[in-house]
This record gives sequence, C-alpha cells and structure tokens, in this order.
Amino acid sequence: MLRSQRMAAFVATLSPEQQEALEVQIAQQRAALRLQEKRKVRQVADNSITATTRLAKVTLLDLPPETVTYIFLHLPFTSVVMCQGVNHHLQALISESAELQYYIHLGIFGMVDNPHCDLPISERLNRLLMKQRRWEEFDAEFYRVVDLPIVAESGSRQLSGGVYSILYNSGILYTMQVPRRADQEAEWKERTVPFLITPGRFVLDQDLEIFITAQPQTVYTSAAKPHTIHEVQVHLNQFSTGKPHPDVQRIISFTTREEFENIWVMVECVGDNLALILQNNVGIHEPDDQVYVYDWKTGELKMRISASYGCYTLPVFLSSHMLLLGNSKTGQLEYWEIPQSLSETTSNRPFFILSLPPLSPGNGICQIVARTGPHPAFGSHATPKPFYTDPRYAIVCFDVAIGPADMGYSTVTFVFFVHHSFLVGCLDTFSAFISSDERPTPVPYDDWGPSACRWFNARVDGYIIGREGGTFGQKYVPRPHSPIPLIMFNFNPIDVAKALVSERHISKAKTRGEGDRGVDGNGGRRAIEDQGQRHTGKEKEVSSQLHETSVLGISSDVFTQGQEADSSSSEPQLTTRIVTRGLDPLDDPDRYFENTVYSSLPYTVRSLSQDQLDFGNLYMDEECILNVQAGKDWGYMAQLHLFHYG
Repeated sequence: MLRSQRMAAFVATLSPEQQEALEVQIAQQRAALRLQEKRKVRQVADNSITATTRLAKVTLLDLPPETVTYIFLHLPFTSVVMCQGVNHHLQALISESAELQYYIHLGIFGMVDNPHCDLPISERLNRLLMKQRRWEEFDAEFYRVVDLPIVAESGSRQLSGGVYSILYNSGILYTMQVPRRADQEAEWKERTVPFLITPGRFVLDQDLEIFITAQPQTVYTSAAKPHTIHEVQVHLNQFSTGKPHPDVQRIISFTTREEFENIWVMVECVGDNLALILQNNVGIHEPDDQVYVYDWKTGELKMRISASYGCYTLPVFLSSHMLLLGNSKTGQLEYWEIPQSLSETTSNRPFFILSLPPLSPGNGICQIVARTGPHPAFGSHATPKPFYTDPRYAIVCFDVAIGPADMGYSTVTFVFFVHHSFLVGCLDTFSAFISSDERPTPVPYDDWGPSACRWFNARVDGYIIGREGGTFGQKYVPRPHSPIPLIMFNFNPIDVAKALVSERHISKAKTRGEGDRGVDGNGGRRAIEDQGQRHTGKEKEVSSQLHETSVLGISSDVFTQGQEADSSSSEPQLTTRIVTRGLDPLDDPDRYFENTVYSSLPYTVRSLSQDQLDFGNLYMDEECILNVQAGKDWGYMAQLHLFHYG
C-alpha cells in the first residue's frame, strides 16, 4: 500500500510526456517477463518429452534379472506362466529361477509358502514337486498298518489337525498323532473324560485341542417335579502339554433346556471364533437347534442362532468372520456374519442365501452336511512346514440326504462339490441379493449352480461318494464298498487343463498311427466316466473350448512347453486320468428333484490298478489318506491303514 502511494505521488510530479514514456517502459518490461515465462514452460515440456522418450526405450528385457524376478513375484502366477511364451530370454529367466519356479508351482498346486520356514527356496521347490508327484501317481512315501486300541463296531471317529481320535463308551477317548515320517511310531493315548460327547477337535497350528462335555443335573421346578438338564462345558487345552490353553481367559459353559435328552454337538474353530451347533440327537422331544459362536480366548458369546429342530448340522467358515449353514428345512445355504467385536449388533437372520434345486412334491431334505479343509485361518501361525494348502482354493463337499417329507429319514443321498472361492465370490456376483434389514431373497440354483457345482448320486458303481470319503484342498477320495482300486477326484482347474493337453496329444499320436497308450487304463470305472461325459454336441464344443483355452486365464499349451506325448513308451501307466466337462444331468432316476439338475464343474479322476483293499471309512488331510478297515469279524473296526504322501 505504501509503495503504491509513493509511486502515485512520484507520477504526479511528472509532465504528461514523461508519464506516457513511463507507461510504455512498464508495458515493455511486462511483455519481456511474459516471454521469459513462456520460454521456461516450453523448456520444462521439452525436458519432460526427452525423459519420456528415453524411458520408452527401456523395456522389461533391459532391466536386471533381479528386478524382473522381483516384478514377477508381485504378479499373479498365471501371468508369470504366460510370460514364458513371450521369448527365449524370459523363458530362460523364469525356468532357471528356483524362486519363480517355486512361486509358479505353489499357484498351480494351490499351495501357500510358509514365511516362517528356514529352508532355502531350492529345497522347498524340490519338496513341493516331490509331494505333488507322489499324490499324482499314488506313490506313497510309506505305508503303515496300525492296530486300533479297541475292536469296536461303534464309536465316534475323527481326523483333525493331524490327530485321529476315537470316542468309545461315553467318555473313553483314544488319540493318535498320525505319523509323518517312516521312522515315527504310532502311539495311542487313552484318557477318561466323564460325560465327553465329542471325539475332540484339534487345531494344531494354534496348539489347541477342544473337548466338549455334557454333565446331566437334576433340578426341581416350583412344583417339586424333578427334571434333567445338561451343563455343557467346552474344554480348551494346549495340545503340546495337555494343560489348559494359556490364552484362555474364561471357561465356556452353558446349560440346556430339559427337552435336550441325548445331546449332539458339532464344533469348528477358525481364528478366535469357535462355532457350536447343539442338537437333540435321540428322544421324544424336538427342541430348536442352537448355534453359538464364542471368542474362545475371552469366553464371550458373540452370536446365537435358534432354528427349528434338525435345520443345521455342520458349520463351515467361509472366512474368520463369515459362517455358512446348510438349512435342511428350507433347502438353502445361509450366509451369517459374525460380529468382529462384542460391541457390534448381532443379526438374527442371514444376510445372503443360495437356493438348492427344488425337490419334487412329497420329498424333503433330511440333512445337509458340509465338509471342507483346510479352514480359512489354516497356516496363519508358525509351523515347521515349508508350504501348506491354500484354503481359498479348497472345495466344499455337501451331502444332501433326501427322503419322503412325512417320514423324516433319508432314502437317498446326493453329493455336490463347489469351490470355497466361488462361495465367497458369490457376494460380489450377486450383490443385489444381499440384505441386512430383512431376510434376503434367495439366489435361484439355476443362476449360480450349474456352472459352479458338480453333482453325484452317492453310490456310483462300487464307490460311495459323500461323508464316508475324505476331502482336503481340491482333492476328494470316495470310499470303495468292495475290493477295488482307490480313486481320487481332483477339482484343481490346472489339473484339468493338463489332462486335456495330455488327451489332445494322445489323440494326435493315434491319428499319426504312433500307437495307443490307453487313456482309459485298467483302473477307471466306466460309470463314473460316463456320468462325466454326457453332453449334447453344442455343450461339449463350448465347454471344451472354455477349459482347453482358458483355465485361470492360461492357455493350456504352456503346460507342455512343446513336449509331445511319447505314445511309443512301454512304461506302464500307474494312474488313469478321466477328464469330465460339459453341462451334465444328475443321475436321479426316481425324480427326487422337481427338475433335472445340471452341473459342470470340471475335474479329473486318477485310479490305481493295484492295491485292491477292503475299505471302511476314509479320512484325508494334507499329507495322507487313512482307511479304517474291518477285522475278521465283519463290522468291527480293527485296523487303520495309513498311506502317507507327504
């Protein structure tokens, strides 16, 4: 302001000619300043263009190998696989890098690296490839027959967390940590736990063992009439010591109503959440099912669901805070959100629902049993293993028992498989069906199921598919009910692509007249193959194109690396690969379902041509298959056959 006043006073002292000359001089100075600013802006732009041009000349091939490897390790493994086909330089870099090969094969086999492992990458890669070769060829690292501690026809059995447990005679519990090495002995531990009602649940990555007891108590009403209730208590011990777990702050316990006569409890634990489903197993009363979700460390009840008798059986965690329950009364799969903190409001309804195919009139679902492994939090704690199965790509196996609606028991069981990742992805695909204010509208099966599921009749030509088989990751082993070879279903889409490539090369070899290696082999079961190969011509063409040219975005050619199948080899094939694809109808001759049920989830079948054993119930985890076999007196379980693959 002061400078402006002084300037105005100075100009006032000048003559008109001097004032005009001053204005011209000021205008010239301003024009010079503007020109100078334009030149600066142009120079900055020119420098930027020059720098961009220089950067444009730098390609991925110009970067150091270490930098390229670092970039690839942050891409989806499918993109790294595709880069092998770009040129010889990238092909050599990727194929010669143990780090990238390990990363690729982790993705192909559906595994996750354990960052806590101290083994070098090359050793982890060797172990991973050896493990997968054993599973693919059914070449067990070792085979062991273990005598059971008791010879009994009945008793609850379970394999969880690498521990096989038997609950016998209401409170006598036998446990055995499954041997993981050929030189490791199988040791049975016996303990007596009064009023024990479950064979135990073991979560070894959290060093946790879970037992549930239900102690009857006699109480008196105001009319002095005695009745019985049960005090249910959840025992949370440290597996390594057998003592109460140090993270437990409060014991979980509650009492039941008098209608609960013979209590049945199903339990699952993921992260800090412990889910219990309480049912009355046998009795004249039909009390409502009770679902409880606790924080097992604090003992706080986070969610409680009450449903009509026989609705729910086994809970499935889709994430640490999302529960899936199969409702047998409605024929639906319900999604429930678990509060992440005790301050959150608990909803009394599911927020998302998938419908199963509708039944024909007069039929009803007696039970829906869902099984999967591993669960979402598996491997989240330090373990000695170099890698473990990725829970995101596991399959979920659903047993659907159906019978006349007025009789209340099943006459037939159907089984379907679906990927865990798909069930989670439905929340994005069908987001319009999510509702938190009222019970959501179910997504019809025809909208979500045919492309994502694979249905079976539970009995298929010598095999029982369902709860008597074993499932883990993307593999499923059905139980043979006669002395026939063991087979395995693999729902890994990469495995399907590889099998399709193999079929294509064998087909080319036949065309060239170079011999026939025998795709069908000796171990395949024709009924299973036929069930997976029924197509119309158009469906087969579309499905074949889908899975041959685009499995997880990878061309199937990348798995061959230019190697043709050697059809002239006389080496015997130990496994049979039968690839199924297409929109297949479910084998439902008695029409339990209202309409034909279609499904098209692709899978392969591997079968051995030897080891024809008698099989009882099968169990499976990340490293082994267990077969509980009957002894000489048929019906009495006497031996445990262990096939360890690593």
